[in-house]
Amino acid sequence: MGWIKDSKANSMASDAKNAWDEGAMFFTPLLNMPAFKLGTSGRIKDWEPMLEAIVAQGWVLQHWAVAGDDKGRPQAMPLFVRGR
Repeated sequence: MGWIKDSKANSMASDAKNAWDEGAMFFTPLLNMPAFKLGTSGRIKDWEPMLEAIVAQGWVLQHWAVAGDDKGRPQAMPLFVRGR
């Protein structure tokens, strides 16, 4: 991974761990579309390591929603729950 992707994944892992350690029942990150992503279809590689970092902390993806930000770029709003 590149240093930007590593930084995003490490930040997400830290947020996910903090939520877990605080005893949160849910973890609700916001994933922004990378500024350099061309086109509107295809794999969003920046999101994958962030999602992996969250799952590695014990969270399980429950729901997934996507909406546009104020500039019309996609933002993902996954809902994670504690694994059993």
